[in-house]
Amino acid sequence: MAVFTEGDRLIVIDKRLFKDDNTRIFVGIVEQFAEGSLRARGFSFHVSPYEVSGAERRGEERVRIITLSAGDIIYSLGRDQDLSKLQLKRSPKSMQLTDGTFAMDLSDFMLRA
Repeated sequence: MAVFTEGDRLIVIDKRLFKDDNTRIFVGIVEQFAEGSLRARGFSFHVSPYEVSGAERRGEERVRIITLSAGDIIYSLGRDQDLSKLQLKRSPKSMQLTDGTFAMDLSDFMLRA
């Protein structure tokens, strides 16, 4: 049985490689899944520890190849979730991915300046 199937929505929080790395969050739709890796189309957010307000989407829609064994944290969203409406809302002590009705608390992944 496959972990993901075509059309699944997901959130990927990239593993930080260096102490001062920005937190990178990718939100996308799975296009293809095979043998521990997947191809997804979606949007990225880069979160700087030195900014207090929300983070804008980074660039245009992009395609990512994600390896499940890379150590990134991956969350599954509902198949009916509209990814184009998702925004990252931040305050000094919290961070949420929300579309106004749905909200996921991502405060544990904030870097503190």
